[in-house]
Amino acid sequence: MQEFDEQQAVAAMCRAIGAEPGTSVEDDVCEVLDLIYDYYESHGELSLDLGDDDADDDIADMVAYIARHLRKNGPEQPFSDSQLTDMVKAEIDYEDSII
Repeated sequence: MQEFDEQQAVAAMCRAIGAEPGTSVEDDVCEVLDLIYDYYESHGELSLDLGDDDADDDIADMVAYIARHLRKNGPEQPFSDSQLTDMVKAEIDYEDSII
C-alpha cells in the first residue's frame, strides 16, 4: 500500500475537471480536498465504501456539503456541482489506487 500523496490527489482532481495541475485553480482544488476530509471527519468516515449501494448518495451528500461550504467562503474559481462530483470521484479513485 502506498502512502497518500496530496499533490497526486490534487493533480487527479485537476485533471478530472480539465484543469492543468500547477495552475491558479490548484489552490481552489486543494480547498475542495480539505472539504472532502472535513466531510469524512464530520461523518465519522475515513473513506467512502464504494461497495455500498448508497455510494452515489454518499457522493451526492459530499458534493452538497462541499458546495454549501464553498458558497460561504467561495474560492476564486467557482465550481459547478458537476465539477465537484468529478473531483470527488477522482479523489476516491486516487485513494483506491494506492490501497
